[in-house]
Amino acid sequence: MENIRLIFLFISIVSFSSCSNDDGSNVVEEQKVYNTVDQMGRPAINTVFNFFGSSATKNSFNEILPSEGKVESSDHFKGILEALQAYIFLDPTSYENILGTNNQTLAEILSVDVLTCDLSKSPSSYATLNGRGLGDDVIDVTLALAFADQSAAGEDNPVKDGVSTDNVDSNDKSHSNNFPYIASAHR
Repeated sequence: MENIRLIFLFISIVSFSSCSNDDGSNVVEEQKVYNTVDQMGRPAINTVFNFFGSSATKNSFNEILPSEGKVESSDHFKGILEALQAYIFLDPTSYENILGTNNQTLAEILSVDVLTCDLSKSPSSYATLNGRGLGDDVIDVTLALAFADQSAAGEDNPVKDGVSTDNVDSNDKSHSNNFPYIASAHR
């Protein structure tokens, strides 16, 4: 009986591995080519910090692999951070965000637009740039990373508190406990 099972298995493998068309020619599956058209691993990051002066430059960033973002764009991201901070009278040269990083380090992290999640670190949250829950306020986190200056120079800045949040505290509908976990639609 065991020999019959082995013979059947062998015939099955040979049959499936040598598929052909009705005319006897081998079947060759056409390979599909996909193009990257947008990077949105971390919500709001690409939208806010990917503005380098022209739509062509913005589009070229969106077309590269996220792993190439740091090489291509971290200086641009840093420039945008510094310009926005200077606009609200923060000192970009001494700026330190809520994660304890400066603009250079933050730009290098954000320009690789990939949402990472390390399950060995707890908790997983957008605020620590380690994953994202549906209830995480990605806009507030983005604004806090860019404008909530924790350095000594930023302590007395009265503007930073007003631009470090969008003042929208939560979703207006509760998320579901069942997959896909999103809130019900408005009707």
